[in-house]
Amino acid sequence: MTTCNPANPITLQAAASLVNYQYTFIMCDSAGKAALPTGTTVQCIGILQNAPASGEEAHILLVGSGGTSKVLLGATLDEGARVTHEYVSGTDCGKAKAAGSGLYPLGTLLQGGAEDELGEVILNSTTKDA
Repeated sequence: MTTCNPANPITLQAAASLVNYQYTFIMCDSAGKAALPTGTTVQCIGILQNAPASGEEAHILLVGSGGTSKVLLGATLDEGARVTHEYVSGTDCGKAKAAGSGLYPLGTLLQGGAEDELGEVILNSTTKDA
């Protein structure tokens, strides 16, 4: 069973509709708004805790906060896996995937699962792997 232990989420305005992206990784765009990741090498700031429409408040639990959050899995992942954000396309992005070389690990899974299931992650890392 996944749980959520949010530390102190921040609130940013949603740059576009994020209604289908609750519990995915989110970045901050150049206008300071919450946005979907635009590639594999961007730095995501946290996990979206709600499902806002464009212009509404997006509640984001920050990477490095040490809090735990539900996260949508982009692949089958086991507990203890270091994860980062997935980017397949502009509409298929933000799910958790295994962090590999050259990517920003964003947390460690406390509960894994299969693709498109909810896992649980502790948001404890922001150092880019070599």
